[in-house]
Amino acid sequence: MLEPIRDQAAGLLAWHLQPPTRVLAVIAAARGSASLELLWRLHQGCQAIGMPCAVVEGEPGHWRDDLPCGGAWLWHAPADEVLRWWPNDGGRPLVALTAEPAALVAAYQDLKRLHGMGLRPVVIALPEPSDHPVPDGARGGEAPAPGPLPAALSALRRTCDSHLGVAPTVWVLGYDARGSVTPETQAVLGRILDAAWVLEAPAFAWEQRRPC
Repeated sequence: MLEPIRDQAAGLLAWHLQPPTRVLAVIAAARGSASLELLWRLHQGCQAIGMPCAVVEGEPGHWRDDLPCGGAWLWHAPADEVLRWWPNDGGRPLVALTAEPAALVAAYQDLKRLHGMGLRPVVIALPEPSDHPVPDGARGGEAPAPGPLPAALSALRRTCDSHLGVAPTVWVLGYDARGSVTPETQAVLGRILDAAWVLEAPAFAWEQRRPC
C-alpha cells in the first residue's frame, strides 16, 4: 500500500505524443490541369477546417521542414515518383479527374500504372460550380448532375473495367468560391484525410522506399 502510485497519464506524456502528419499524394497529371485544381481544392479545404498544409514537390527527403505536427503535406508528383516512395501499408494516392478530355486520358494512364504496382488509388472527381450534386447513397457521397463530368466518369469506369478488370473508387470533391466548406464537402475531405499516408514519428525514415 505504501508503493508510489504510477500515473498512467504521466507515462503517456513521457512519449511526447504528437498528432500525426499526413501525406496526400496528388498524382501530377501529364495532360491538362486537373491535378493542380485538386491541389487548390485540398489546400482550401484544409485551411477551412484549420489544418496546416503545404504543397510540396520532389522526393520526400527534400521537403521543407516547417510544417506543424498534425498538418498535411500535399505532395504533387508523377505516378512513377510516388511509386518509388509510397509504403506498402500506406494510404491511397489521389488521381484527379475533370471533364477535360485530356484529364480523362491522364487519369486512366495513372490508374493503370498505380494498380499495376499494387496500390489502391482513388479518383477525385472535381465538378464545376455549375454542376449541382444529387445524393448517391450507393457511393457514400455525392454524384454530379448530368453533364460532361459524369460522362467522363462513365467512360473511365468502362475503360478500367474492360482493360484493367477493376472498378475505380471515385469520390466527388466540390468547393465553395467563398472559402467555406459545406457538410458534404467536409465529409469527402475527411475521407481523403483518412486515406492519407500517416507519418507517426517526428523524424521520418525516408530511406525506406517502397520496393519496386
